[in-house]
Amino acid sequence: MSERRRGRRKQLDVSHQRNWLTGRHVVFEVLEAGVWPCTRLCVTPAVSAELADIMHRHDSHGSSSVQQVTAERLTELCGSRHHQGIAAQMAIFPYCSLQGFHRLLEKREESGQLPPLVVICDRIQDGHNLGAILRSCDAMAVDAVIIGENGQIGVTPQVARASAGAVNHVPVVRSDPLLDAVSMLKDAGFQLLAASEKSTTFAWEVDASTATALVIGSEAHGVHDVLLSKCDQQVAIRMLGRMGSLNAAVAAGIMLYELRRRR
Repeated sequence: MSERRRGRRKQLDVSHQRNWLTGRHVVFEVLEAGVWPCTRLCVTPAVSAELADIMHRHDSHGSSSVQQVTAERLTELCGSRHHQGIAAQMAIFPYCSLQGFHRLLEKREESGQLPPLVVICDRIQDGHNLGAILRSCDAMAVDAVIIGENGQIGVTPQVARASAGAVNHVPVVRSDPLLDAVSMLKDAGFQLLAASEKSTTFAWEVDASTATALVIGSEAHGVHDVLLSKCDQQVAIRMLGRMGSLNAAVAAGIMLYELRRRR
């Protein structure tokens, strides 16, 4: 990737509300998990005692990293009045590399537990959708979520809140291009399933006893044709009502549950 594109990607990663994460529960959980570092932590005096306890138990930050500010100043900094007296300015999310993901898979295969299961997000642009997908992935013991660079939202504070903390527990792999990750999965023996409402094969008809990667396409256009051509099979959820399709995050949750249930 060119330096110009890297600079643009970095700008997009930190631009969402200047990358402020707010709210006691979500900030405390991020600090306890220790996966996503924050560069600045601001609190009102009312939450200082509660924060000090977390700092003592987890040693996530030194005392110099914490700034006491008024509620009004905190609102100015993070652009929201719903901060609950605490806001953390986050660094760029530490995505897992393809090499790191490959090592994770090797360890995973040695454990002899459930078959490896991966989700590939193809140009998901809504933060609430990505967060909800991550939440379902954590619930169904998905090994990793793979996202691309172009037309794809990354992990932002909005995504973290929508994931209900799952962003701290499910590895997020960023691959540029996304086809590099697909090739690696194919070489590792994964079957690739593309979620598509046009398919006549339903999720409960798929053999889920082997390593599987589920591709969830963009909210507006579905799975890209190039990526679709790399998939072994297209699968759908049978609709019993009048609507012909589901929200991307809802569809992902149903399909992941069905794949695990089949196993």
